[in-house]
Amino acid sequence: MKKRLNCKGSTLIVAIVVVAVMAAAAAIALNKTASLGTLTDRSRDYLEAQLVAEGAVEYGYGVWKRTIQNLDAPISTAKAAVTTPAFEGFDDQVSNGPLKIQATDEYGTPVASENSKPAPVFESLSDYPGWHGTAYNYVASARVGQTNGRGRKVEAGVRRRFQYVQVPLFEAMFFYEHDLEMYKPASMIVSGLVHTNSDLYLSYGVDSDGNQSPVTFEGNVSYAGKKFLGDGTANNSGTNTAPPHAHEWSEWKAGQLMYKPLFPDGASAQVTHVERSEVLGRPAANAVDKTNTNPNDDSFRELIEPPSKAVDSATGQVFQDPVPFVSRRLYNQAGIIITVDGSAVTVESQNGALLSAGDITKLTKAFTGKSTIYDRREDKSVEIANFDVGGLTPVLNSVSGFNGILYIHDVTAKSGSNGKPKTIRLQNGGVLPDNGLTVVSQNPIYVEGDYNTGTTNNPLKVPSNKNGNPDGTDSPTVPGYTRKPAAVIGDAVMLLSNKWKDSKSSDEVNEREASNTTYNMALLAGVMPSGYQPADGSPAYGYSGGANNYPRFLEDWRDKTCTYYGSMVELFQSSVFTGQWDTGAVYRPPTRCWNFDTNFIDNPPPGSLFTVAFGRGSWIKF
Repeated sequence: MKKRLNCKGSTLIVAIVVVAVMAAAAAIALNKTASLGTLTDRSRDYLEAQLVAEGAVEYGYGVWKRTIQNLDAPISTAKAAVTTPAFEGFDDQVSNGPLKIQATDEYGTPVASENSKPAPVFESLSDYPGWHGTAYNYVASARVGQTNGRGRKVEAGVRRRFQYVQVPLFEAMFFYEHDLEMYKPASMIVSGLVHTNSDLYLSYGVDSDGNQSPVTFEGNVSYAGKKFLGDGTANNSGTNTAPPHAHEWSEWKAGQLMYKPLFPDGASAQVTHVERSEVLGRPAANAVDKTNTNPNDDSFRELIEPPSKAVDSATGQVFQDPVPFVSRRLYNQAGIIITVDGSAVTVESQNGALLSAGDITKLTKAFTGKSTIYDRREDKSVEIANFDVGGLTPVLNSVSGFNGILYIHDVTAKSGSNGKPKTIRLQNGGVLPDNGLTVVSQNPIYVEGDYNTGTTNNPLKVPSNKNGNPDGTDSPTVPGYTRKPAAVIGDAVMLLSNKWKDSKSSDEVNEREASNTTYNMALLAGVMPSGYQPADGSPAYGYSGGANNYPRFLEDWRDKTCTYYGSMVELFQSSVFTGQWDTGAVYRPPTRCWNFDTNFIDNPPPGSLFTVAFGRGSWIKF
C-alpha cells in the first residue's frame, strides 16, 4: 500500500515539475519574443532616425552648394548655417541642433571661429577619378531623436564631408564643354586626363592599308552626358544609325569598322560618368543668358572678350559683369593690354603692373606691322597683326607687378575696302618670360614656329625637331632651357610650322610643306561643332574634326611631326573663324607626339581658369 502511495506521489511530483518547467519555458519564450520584438522596434526606430538624419544632411548639401554658387567663393561656418527642415515625429533637439555645417582646417577639424573659412588643401576629388584641385572642406552633421510609443528615446547621428574644389582647367590633356569626339584618328597615345561636360564619342579605325590604328588613353576619362565607344561593328546599312550622336558621324561608311580605344587598366576602371564640372562655378543654364539685355553673359566666349561698355537704356548705367564672369574674364585679369587699331598701338597696365614710358615704347615696338595671308580653312584672306614674342620677353621680365597675363587684340573696324578678319600672330616665341606667359585675344591667333622651346635661331637644336621624334620621347626644349608655364587663348588657334611662308599661303597644299615643330603651351579656343548650321542657310557642316584636330593646321605635314606638351581646352563655338573642318586642300595631318604637360599640375599657366566641382564623402555614424 505504501508503495502505491509513494508511486502516486512520485508521479504527482513529476507532473508538477513538468508543468513548472513548461511554464518556465513558456515564460522564457514569451520573454524572448517580447525582447526580440522590443529589439526589432528599437532597430526600426533607430533606422528611421538615421534615415531622417541623412535626409537632413542631404538637404543641407543642397543649400550649402547653392550658397557657394551664388557667392562664387568658399564660405564661412556662419554663412553655411542652415535651418533644418521639419520632419514629423522628429522634433527633439539634440546637442546644439540636428544639423550643422562647419568649415574645417587642413586637418579636417572644424575651425574655431564661426566667421572663418576653410583652409585650402590641394587634394584629390572624391567624385572625379584622377583629378586634383584646391579643396575647401566642410563637415556636415545631423543628430536627431524620437520618443517611441513605449517612452524610450532613440537617437541617431551621421556625418559627411562636403567639398568645394577649384580645379585648374589645364589639368587635363582634353577638357571639353561640348561633345568630345575622336572619329577614327591616326594612331595616338593620349596621356593625362580627359573630360567632357557633354557627350563622349571615341573610336579608332583602319588606315589606307587596312591596318588598325589604335588610340590609347593612359589616364582617366570622364563624361557628363552619354558615351559611345566604337565596338568593332560595321555600319552595313550605309545609314548612320548605330552611334547615338546628335549630329551623326557623317563619314561612317557602310561596311567600315570603328573600334573601342585601348584602356590599359580597362574601360570600366578608366571611364567614368560624372556630374558636370562647372566652368562658371554654377550650372551654365543659370549663368549664361542670351535673352536678357545685359550683353556680358551671352556665352562662355565672354571669357576671352572685353566687357561691353554699352549703357542699359532702362537704368542709364553701364552694363556690369555678372558674378560668374567678373573674376574669370581674362581681359579683367590681364596685367597688360595691347590694343591695335589700324596701324596704331596702345599699351595699358592694370592689376598692379607698373609700366614706365620706356617699357611702353619697347612693348609697342614688339608689334612688327601687319600682313595679309590666305587662310585655306576660312577660304579667305585675313589680316594679321604680328608680334615678336622675343621682343616682348625681356620687357615683361622687367615689369614690376606683372602677373603674366598679356591681352592683345586688334579692334580695327571692318570697312568696304578692308573687310578682312582681324587676327594676331605670335612669332619668335622660343623664349618666354621667366615666370611664364599667357597670351589672350578675342581674335584668332596664329602661332608660328617653335614656342617655349628655348629656340632663338636654329629649330634643329630642339631634339624633338631633329629626326621627327619617332618614339615621342625626345626633349621638347634645347639643352639648358626649362619650359615655362604658358598658354595661348583665342577665338581659334592655328599652328604654323617652322617652315611656314606667307607667300605660299594661297598655293596648293603640297606647296605648303611643313617641318618638324615643337609647341609647349596650353591652348584654349573655340571649335566649329559637328552639324553646325550656318545662318545663311548653306548646308550643315559634317564632322568637326574631333579633339585630334582641335589645333588648326594649314600645311602639308605628311612625314613631319608636331610635338606638343600642354593641355587643350574647348569652351565655346568660334565666332570669327567659322570655316568648316576638312583636310583635302586645307592641310595634311602631322604625326602627333602630343603629351600632357605634368608641370601644370603644380604650376599652371598664369591666369589659368578653373572649373568648380562639388563632392561628398562617405557616411559616418555617430
